[in-house]
Amino acid sequence: MAVMALCSTMFLPSARAADNLSEPWSGADATDAPAYRRTIKEGLAEYDALHFEEARSLFRRAHSISPNARTFRGVGMASFELRDYVLAVHNLSAALRDKRKPLSAEQRTQTQALLDRSRMFVDEYTLTVSPAKASVIIDGRAPEFEPDRTLLLGFGSHTLEARAPGMADRSLPIIVRGGERRELSVTLAPAAVAGGEPTEAQVAEVATSAKPAAKVSSNRSAKIWLWTSGATALLAVGAGIYWARQNSQLNDCRNPLVEWQCTNESALKTQWDIGLGAMVGTGAAALTMALIGILSWNSGHSPPPKHSALGCAVSPFGVTCQGSF
Repeated sequence: MAVMALCSTMFLPSARAADNLSEPWSGADATDAPAYRRTIKEGLAEYDALHFEEARSLFRRAHSISPNARTFRGVGMASFELRDYVLAVHNLSAALRDKRKPLSAEQRTQTQALLDRSRMFVDEYTLTVSPAKASVIIDGRAPEFEPDRTLLLGFGSHTLEARAPGMADRSLPIIVRGGERRELSVTLAPAAVAGGEPTEAQVAEVATSAKPAAKVSSNRSAKIWLWTSGATALLAVGAGIYWARQNSQLNDCRNPLVEWQCTNESALKTQWDIGLGAMVGTGAAALTMALIGILSWNSGHSPPPKHSALGCAVSPFGVTCQGSF
């Protein structure tokens, strides 16, 4: 529906707001001020020449002289032609409500039809802000609400900003696609909570609880490293025994007894290599894990202030130490 309305706006100018604009402007009669009659006449001329920006400016001037339903309608129709659909909705709605120089039946029908088309190109929001005292600005300006307290926004991207004393500011992007009716709720949080700044009591509590936890965690980690080192050392011993057996068999194969022929020297050599690699690897791992456990052990005594210190970072690939003096 929005696409059809847009196409009609682009390709059917003769069927748009220009229909019979000047016909019922008989409201500019002899009782009106000369400036009002002259401004209305100039506005109609500009509108017929498709100079809609100039026409809207003149209709606004006439409205400032004598506000009435006809001037609202003129501003709304020119705004529609300028694709300022929010302003078109504002003024066309006012034209239907205003009792001063009221619209004729034909004018009301045309104005209502144009108003319905204009609403297809805006989104209508029911805005709720908490706390209620918060101030709201949209695109850097205070929003203009409809009489029913709804908010109209035109095509494109908009930014809503809400502020309140003692609360954290909030910015909310809004994308308008047209023809939608939505509820928009904005809730502000207290500044301290939103900023994430801990109170002094929270800092003291964290500092108090962190120290014992660090000691327990450090000693537990050291014990795990030491226990793992012992288990790995046992594996290294087993790998050494396996390698010694394969080494003995390989020597017998290379120096066979009389009338005995070795046929599996290649397999024995492979097993010898595996045993040697396992023994060396597990032995090195056991030593490394034992060193990590010793260095990460926490004795529970606080180091003297401003003394030389040695800090070590433990990783599965080794230990990195750095000293400060």
